[in-house]
Amino acid sequence: MVKGTVKFFNRTRNYGFIDGDDGKSYFVHGTGLKSGVDIDEGDKVSFKATRGDRGPKAEDVEKLQKQKMLKNLKKKKKNKSK
Repeated sequence: MVKGTVKFFNRTRNYGFIDGDDGKSYFVHGTGLKSGVDIDEGDKVSFKATRGDRGPKAEDVEKLQKQKMLKNLKKKKKNKSK
């Protein structure tokens, strides 16, 4: 999985671009977002890098902030049970 930052995402046209931490720019289509995921400019994301018809493409895109929040909740629950 590659990590990156959403450069922009146009909800009307259902596409955008992600600047990968590897220095590449990835095209992302709405169909490449995991179920229930919405992305906005500046969001930190992780994704599967693939090769599209016109260059690098992002698939299975998910927000990283959401993952961090879940980890923090699990830690809090674990600490309360001690």
